[in-house]
Amino acid sequence: MIRYKKILFLLLFVGAGFTANAAGMDFPASSSVFEQQQQNTMSFDLRINGTTTVKMENVPTSGYLEVYSILGVKVTSVNLKTCVGGRDIELPKGLYILKAGKMALKVIVR
Repeated sequence: MIRYKKILFLLLFVGAGFTANAAGMDFPASSSVFEQQQQNTMSFDLRINGTTTVKMENVPTSGYLEVYSILGVKVTSVNLKTCVGGRDIELPKGLYILKAGKMALKVIVR
């Protein structure tokens, strides 16, 4: 029983030490993080089969635009660094999910 009291005391003491150290840390302001995210994003025009244009906002400037079928199978991916502003893509008829960074969009190709 004494051993359990010692263990509980140590856990309580160490936990209090971690919270005391975390209070003194300087965290970045949320507005500066938001501004950095805005600088690293762009608007992207995707032309599907040369006829339909889909505009995606807040797409990251680096990474990949991934196209998935409705079953979750990756159909294609496009490097976002190589295409500034827009890109043409050919897709057969069906339902697709476009994903770039945290942005996702559902598209029906007829």
